[in-house]
Amino acid sequence: MRISKRLKEIANFISEEDKIIDVGCDHALLDIYLKETMPNIKIIASDIQVGAINAANKNIEKHELTDEIDLRLGDGLDVAASNEFDTIVISGMGFYTIKKILDNPTKLENVKKIVIQSNTDVVKLRKNIIKLGFKISNEKLVEDNDIIYTIIEFIRGREKYDYNQIYFGPRLMENKDEIFYDYYEKKLLKYENLLLQLPSDNILSRMHHKKLIKIIKEELAKK
Repeated sequence: MRISKRLKEIANFISEEDKIIDVGCDHALLDIYLKETMPNIKIIASDIQVGAINAANKNIEKHELTDEIDLRLGDGLDVAASNEFDTIVISGMGFYTIKKILDNPTKLENVKKIVIQSNTDVVKLRKNIIKLGFKISNEKLVEDNDIIYTIIEFIRGREKYDYNQIYFGPRLMENKDEIFYDYYEKKLLKYENLLLQLPSDNILSRMHHKKLIKIIKEELAKK
C-alpha cells in the first residue's frame, strides 16, 4: 500500500512486537500499511469522528484486514483498557489536543513508547511528555508536500535536557541533516522578520525572539 512520506516515516518508528493504539487514525492508512509490512503486529485504530471511522472501515475491508485491525469509535485512550496497548501513536493533531489525550495517567501505566507527530508547538510537546516520565529516544524531520514535520519517539525513562535540546530536539541535534538546516534557516528568517515588526516597547517578545535568533545562528554555525 502506498502512503505519504510523513506516514511512512512514522511507520519506521514502529516494530512488530509493539501493541499499538493509533489515536485519531483518520482513514487508517498507517494501520493498513503497518499490518501489511508487519503481519503479526497488534493494532487498535481509533477516532472520535464517525466519518473517519466509516472511511477507515471501508479501507480496512478493501485490504481484507477486518479481522486484523481493531477499529474503535471513541475519545482518545478511553476506547481501550490500559493492558491492551503499550505503544501510542498520535499524528496530525495540535499540541493541546495531544496533551489532553495523554493527560490520562491510568491509561499510561503499561505504555513503553509514544510516537508523536504534532502539527503545532513541538517544544511544548517535548516538555509535556518528558514530565509524564518519558525521554526522547529518536526524532526525525521529514518533508512532505513542502511541509516539514517533526516526528518524536519517547520511551520510558529519565534524561536531563538543556534549553537548546528542548528547542531543537536532542536527537535532531546529534543527527543534523539537510532538512534540519533548511528548516531552521527558514525559522531564523521568520524570527528576524518578526523582530523587525515588533514595537520597541514590547520588551519581553523582543527578548524572546532575540534569544531564539541567537541560538539558531549558533546551531547553524556548527555545520
